[in-house]
Formats: sequence, C-alpha cells, structure tokens
Amino acid sequence: MLSDVAERLRAELTAASNPRHVDTVVTRVLLGFEQGRGRGDDENEVLVAEYVSALKDLPLAAIHEAAERFRNGKTLRPWAKRWRPSPAEFTDEAREGLIPLRMQLLHIRRVLDAEIYDVPTAEQRAEVAKAAEAHLQRMRQAEPPRHRAETPAEIARAQRAKLDEDIARLRATGHGPDIGRLMARLDQRQGQVGGAR
Repeated sequence: MLSDVAERLRAELTAASNPRHVDTVVTRVLLGFEQGRGRGDDENEVLVAEYVSALKDLPLAAIHEAAERFRNGKTLRPWAKRWRPSPAEFTDEAREGLIPLRMQLLHIRRVLDAEIYDVPTAEQRAEVAKAAEAHLQRMRQAEPPRHRAETPAEIARAQRAKLDEDIARLRATGHGPDIGRLMARLDQRQGQVGGAR
C-alpha cells in the first residue's frame, strides 16, 4: 500500500516529458497578463520559450498548480500581482509547491526502508543476561584492591623509615639525598620527638 503511494508520488515528481504541454500551461497563464500589450506572435513565442526552458525540469502537475496559484493570486511565494511572473518566479513557485510532496515521499521512504527487529525470545534474553553477568564478574576481578586512607601515625612511620634509609645510604656510600633535605627531615623528626636540642 505505502509502496503504491511512493510510486505515485515519484511519478508526480517526474519532470514533464513533452515541452508542448508546458507551453500550453504557460500560454494560458500569460494570456491574462498580456492582453492589450500589442506583442506579435514571434515575440510571444520567444517569451513562452523562456518560460518553457526555465520549467523544463519540473513536473507538469507542479507547473499547472503554480499557474493556478498565479491566476488566483494565491501564490506560496511573494509576488507583485501587477506584473506577470518572471520565468524565475514561476519556477520558484512551482518548486515551492513540490516541497510537501517531497516531504511526504521522504517520510514514506523512511517507513519503507526501516529495519524491522524481531522481539527477543526469553532464551535470548537469558543468554544476554548471563553474558552481562560474566562480563561484570571479569570487571570486578580486574579491579585493583582499594586502599584505605593512611592514618597520621602510619604516615609518620613511613617518613621516619625513609629518613633512616636515606641516612644509612649517606653513611655507607657518601651519596644520597642532598644534605638540606636530610636536615629538614631530621629537624622535623626531632620536633616530633621532643623539640630541638
């Protein structure tokens, strides 16, 4: 059903195949504007040929509807009613009338091209739940154990152990952290024990 509507819309959006049909529609529109202008047949043919050339890629139905809107004065685009529409204005009016058809065709194509998914069975749902649980278990095992925050006493013990290690290395090799850093740590340690001596 929708595919039939899409085919009908595609046919309506197909360009006019016979330029004579476009010529007839344009001539009917221009007759209302050109009465009493005193143009010869040759001039009228040239004028109509300009319109036919501008409208050649548009569907005949859209051209006819645009012509009706110009005759009724109810155009979709702004237009000075005192003057006949130019070929560009006529073309723009015809294209403006095609927008709803193109939107409808686009909507139908989206519906027809939509991918249909089968509703998962209970077995498929259970299989996915099992795979998700296995993945969560692997992730839990891969996480490193979380450390608790160290207490101030533990921090002080770690600093003292590092200081003792640095002093021992300095005594043994004569190399190690610079003296200023060692003195600062030593002063800090003596301040914690009972003040400077």
